[in-house]
Amino acid sequence: MDEADGIIKEMSEKGLVPDSVTYNILINGYCRCGNVKKAFTLHDEMISKGIQPTRVTYTSLIYVLSKRGRMKQADDLFEKIVRKGIFPDLIMFNALIDGHCANGNMDRAFALLKEMDQMKVVPDEVTFNTLMRGRCREGKVEAARELIEEMKSRGIKPDHISYNTLISGYSKRGDMKDAFRVRDEMLSIGFNPTLLTYNALIQGLCKNEEGDHAEQLLKEMISKGITPNDNTYLSLIEGIGNVEEFLGISNP
Repeated sequence: MDEADGIIKEMSEKGLVPDSVTYNILINGYCRCGNVKKAFTLHDEMISKGIQPTRVTYTSLIYVLSKRGRMKQADDLFEKIVRKGIFPDLIMFNALIDGHCANGNMDRAFALLKEMDQMKVVPDEVTFNTLMRGRCREGKVEAARELIEEMKSRGIKPDHISYNTLISGYSKRGDMKDAFRVRDEMLSIGFNPTLLTYNALIQGLCKNEEGDHAEQLLKEMISKGITPNDNTYLSLIEGIGNVEEFLGISNP
C-alpha cells in the first residue's frame, strides 16, 4: 500500500477527480492491511472533499475495526450509518458478528442476528458458522449444534466448515462419540473429511489417551491423500508418547 499515498495526488495533478470508487479501493486496501489510522484518514478526506462515503466504505471500516477487536468503535460506526439511512448488507453484518464472536461478546452477536431478521437481511452459512465457532469457544457445543438445525430450518445448507466446527468443539471437550457421530453425518451428506477434520479427531483421541485409534486415523488420512501437518504430528506424539514408534507409523 506504499504506492497508494501518491495515487490521489497524481490523479489531481493530471486533472482527474477522485470519486467514491477510488477512495473505496484505497480504504479497502488499507483495511485489509490492518491500517485503521490510514483508512479513517482517507474516510475523513473523502468527506472534506464533498464525497459521500458509501456502504462499501463503511463495510471496509467495520471490517478492520472488528478484526482489530475495537468493537465499541465498530458498533458506534454501525449505529451511525443506520441513522444516516445507509442500509447494512450481509457482508457488513457478518464482519461485525465475527468481531463480537472473536471477542466473546455472544449476546451482542445474537442481537445482531435478530437485527438482520428485522431488516430483512438474510443470513448465510458464514453467519451461522461464525456463531457456531463462538459457541464452541465458550464450550457450548450443544448450542452450536442447535445452530445447524436452525440453519436447516431457514433453508441454509450447512457446509464442511459447519461440521468441522462441531467436530472440533466436541473433540476439544473429549466427547469423541459425538465428534464421530458428526463426522458420520458429514460423510452421509457427501462431504469428505478434510485435514481439519482429521486433526480435530486425532487431537481429541490423543487427549483421551486413545493413541491406537488416533494411529488408525493417521493411516486413513494418508491413504486418502491428505498430508498430515505439524498439528497432526504434535497431537500424535503427545498421544502416543513414543516418538520412535510414531515415526515408524508415519514413515512406513
